[in-house]
Amino acid sequence: MKVSLATEMAPPFVLVAHFFIAAIVFLVLSGVALLFIVPDMEGYFIASSLAAFSHLYLLGFVMMVIFGAMYQLLPVVLEAPIFSKDFAYVQFYIYLCGLVMIVSGFSFSALHLLIPYGAVITYTSMVIFCVNVFLTFFRLERIHLVGKFLLVATLFLFLSISLGLVVGLHLGHGLFEIDSNAWIQAHILGTLAGFVLMVIMGVSMVLLPMFSLSHGYSQKWIESALYLHSAGVLGAMFCLLAGYEKIVMLCLGMVVGSSLLFVIQMLIILKHRVRKQNDYWVKNILFALFCFTCNLVVVWFDVVLGGIGFFFGFLLPYIVGHIYKILPFLIWYEKFSPLVGKQKVPLLHQMIQSRVADAQTYFLFSAIGIIFLAKMIEKASLFYLGVTLLAISIVLVVYNVFYTFTYTLKESHNA
Repeated sequence: MKVSLATEMAPPFVLVAHFFIAAIVFLVLSGVALLFIVPDMEGYFIASSLAAFSHLYLLGFVMMVIFGAMYQLLPVVLEAPIFSKDFAYVQFYIYLCGLVMIVSGFSFSALHLLIPYGAVITYTSMVIFCVNVFLTFFRLERIHLVGKFLLVATLFLFLSISLGLVVGLHLGHGLFEIDSNAWIQAHILGTLAGFVLMVIMGVSMVLLPMFSLSHGYSQKWIESALYLHSAGVLGAMFCLLAGYEKIVMLCLGMVVGSSLLFVIQMLIILKHRVRKQNDYWVKNILFALFCFTCNLVVVWFDVVLGGIGFFFGFLLPYIVGHIYKILPFLIWYEKFSPLVGKQKVPLLHQMIQSRVADAQTYFLFSAIGIIFLAKMIEKASLFYLGVTLLAISIVLVVYNVFYTFTYTLKESHNA
């Protein structure tokens, strides 16, 4: 059977751009919402402001980037096109409407009734995404390692959002007799560890070797991580729902172990890299892996610090670092590749402002350190300083993304 080129199978750039542009918009809104989070150093944070921010950041920024990246990478990894591009467009607009309703409900007390309706709409959009991915895998004869990560991650997404829907119906209408705390914990674990982290593990096995030009390394660490992580997350979710609290800790220990295997695999790939330059991408990745490793210890003693470390110390630099690489390539391929051989075209590194990217990393690194310190010594003014630095870092990310989207050949000639 003749296999089409992966580039020909990839969806049109406009589809991926929908998700990436929306992600950046929600990242900006997250930065604004972050400034309105009210710290209470004894009771941690005021629930309403934190809920609005967490949904903006996790569902608006992180999930939008993951959806867009998976639609772009699945055809490359699987060597098969997405089952339906129309499903992807429908999912995007439904997801956008549901998310706006949820965030509006958390942000304004008068709109609180929008939350359950937004949740159902968001759930519907995620089901469409899962179905689209499942039908894409259904047509394959063989699934490679990265494909296994993405398939298992999608299974966890479907499971965790279904748990979330049950919790919503229980809290809003009392339709089910459940232990809401246990179900919420299982929902969060399935989403963050089961979906987000497994997608990152799988996608990293494509992106890190590609951007670092690494080869000749063993994959045994990440292969072990796949099975250990899957068993740990699934076991922890089941034990939470069944009330086996003692076994939950054992399963979470498996998740920690698989996470360490992932970090070891990433460091091995970076060690084998041909491109030795420590640019803004490498700085973001190494900082993210450092925070992630530290967070595996911190989260056992302080859940709030663990959440801060995972959201801002790991997810933000890891995603932003890859955006600096992925976005210029996609835009270059769409806008400038037809001009190759006809006129001068830009190099990929010219489509990012390197000094701005470097400054952004330092603002981010400083912000994380200050926010951690503020939480440990319970000082609100220091917390606001860290949040301000984090907001500046986000502004610089947005500037660079806008620069890349609007890059022209005139700028290439002037570089």
